[in-house]
Order: sequence, then structure tokens, then C-alpha cells
Amino acid sequence: MDERDGHIAANVTDHGWLVMGVGAGDEAPADWAYSIGLWHTLRSPEVCIFGLRVETMMSVLNVAGREIRNGHPLESDQRRDDILNGYSVAVRPVHPSWYRRFFGAGIDFHQAPPFPIMQLFWPDKEGRFPWDDRVQEYCRASQPQLWISKDGTSGPWTALD
Repeated sequence: MDERDGHIAANVTDHGWLVMGVGAGDEAPADWAYSIGLWHTLRSPEVCIFGLRVETMMSVLNVAGREIRNGHPLESDQRRDDILNGYSVAVRPVHPSWYRRFFGAGIDFHQAPPFPIMQLFWPDKEGRFPWDDRVQEYCRASQPQLWISKDGTSGPWTALD
């Protein structure tokens, strides 16, 4: 077991999950973060979020993990107001075709897909989500729509392999 995997295993054992923050640099349109261990510990889908500051996203996913642990699971197509400082977030399932690109450490921990992952989406300043008309461009561009199969979409997120 390498150092990263040992760190993940220790955090999952001690806390129930770990949140992995990924700084995209020049490689992707935005940073992202995802949980590792919610499926193992709580039999709840793992959770991911894109496009905010890494530290903010890690905090949001820890809040989501606590809500799940406290009996408030995330469900597909749900809106939640208890995760992002009073802002509404939308929940959508991640299509497995995206797993290897974004969630490698999670795959290593779980030993293989499939394990479910839910993506949290944050709104723009007007409360619009990436799929809404007239949404601010940063909101749309920084949050890939991972419920769509990788083969069924195009754009900068699909070119990352």
C-alpha cells in the first residue's frame, strides 16, 4: 500500500470518509473534489463537486457527509438547502463512463467500479443551474454534466484523457 492509499484508508477508518481535493491546473477547466469512503462506511453514494475553490468544495463535501451520516441521504434529482451555506444545490448521479477520469483514488480504494457517485451542482448568483437558460457562463463551464455518458457529450471536459 502506498502512502496515498494508506492515508485514505486511515481517514476512512477514523472518520468514515476522506475528501480528495483536485487542483486542475492547466489540465481542466476547473478544480474538483470528491469523497472516498461514504459507500464503504455508510452504503451511501460517494459525492463530488466541481468549480469552486478546492478548500470550499472539501468543506461542502464534509457537510454532505455529515448530513448523510445523520440520516439525510442524497438522492438523484434532489434539491438541498442544507449543504452549501443556505444556497440550493442540485444532485445528479454520475455516469460510470466518467469514473476513471475524475475519481481514480476512489476506484483504487474501492478496488473497482461500480460504486455510485452523486454530483452536487451549485447555482449562479441568480439561482440558475448549469442546464438552465441564461445561466452565467462560469457556472455552466466549470461544472461538467457527468450524468450524461462521456460518449454522449462534447466539450473541454471530454478532452481530458
